[in-house]
Amino acid sequence: MFDAITNLDLFRLPVARVLLEARGLPSRLADAAARRHGETVAPEPPTFRVRDLPARGWIPLGERPGTELVYGAVGQPWKGTGGQAPEPPVTAETFAAFAEPGFAKLAESTVVIPYGMGGCVLTLESRVVMTDDHSRRRFRRYWQAAGPFIRLMRPTAMRALERQLRRAAYWHGVADADQRAFRT
Repeated sequence: MFDAITNLDLFRLPVARVLLEARGLPSRLADAAARRHGETVAPEPPTFRVRDLPARGWIPLGERPGTELVYGAVGQPWKGTGGQAPEPPVTAETFAAFAEPGFAKLAESTVVIPYGMGGCVLTLESRVVMTDDHSRRRFRRYWQAAGPFIRLMRPTAMRALERQLRRAAYWHGVADADQRAFRT
């Protein structure tokens, strides 16, 4: 189940794809402008899975194989392109102590705990901390505008994941009673 969860491609879900593409529009416009000026721009991965986060600039912070993945990022999400990156770049070793003003530190945890025969308890947790009061105010304004749309993605993803896991359970012969352990 852990692999199914961490490999769920949000780009295959129409609502999530529209929201992700809308969020990424400023970055794509900046990339197009860079290409016009002859700069090389690395293409984004063609999928959007938990496992893709490092290709999108997230830092692997920890993993318990088959159970938990934790990624972190430092940026300025209130800026359309994610803002400037801190210098020197933040690493897994420097993430917890990073405190340079003007940034948000984000952490995303995915935990899957087996439950019964063929079921699981899935916990997705996002945390954000600002490095100063000015960033806190900017993030608050950003979240007021973007938050409702971002919050739409989790239930959409959970329903798609439930369908995917039910199909897999059906093909593997897991009883319907065991599938009820997975709820969105």
